[in-house]
Amino acid sequence: MSKPNKRTRIFWDAATRMHDAGITVDTDSSYSTVSIDAPGQESIFMQGDDADAFIAECRKLWNRYPSLPMDVAELALAEPYADLWS
Repeated sequence: MSKPNKRTRIFWDAATRMHDAGITVDTDSSYSTVSIDAPGQESIFMQGDDADAFIAECRKLWNRYPSLPMDVAELALAEPYADLWS
C-alpha cells in the first residue's frame, strides 16, 4: 500500500479525517453518480455533470500523484461536502 509523502500529505490527512468520521464515498463513472454518506446523515448524491466533474477531479489527482490511491483522492475531495452537514 502506498504511503503519504510530502506532496500528498494534505490529501491523506483529509481522507483520514473523513474515514475517522465514518464517511464513505461511492462513485460510479458508468452511471455518472457519486454518493457521499455519513452515519446518521442524509446522503449527498450527485449525478450527471456534477458527478462527472467530481470524478474528473479525483482522476486528475490520481494521475498527477500516482502514489495516491483513488479512494484517498475521493475521500479528500469529498471533505468540503461534509460541511453541508454542519
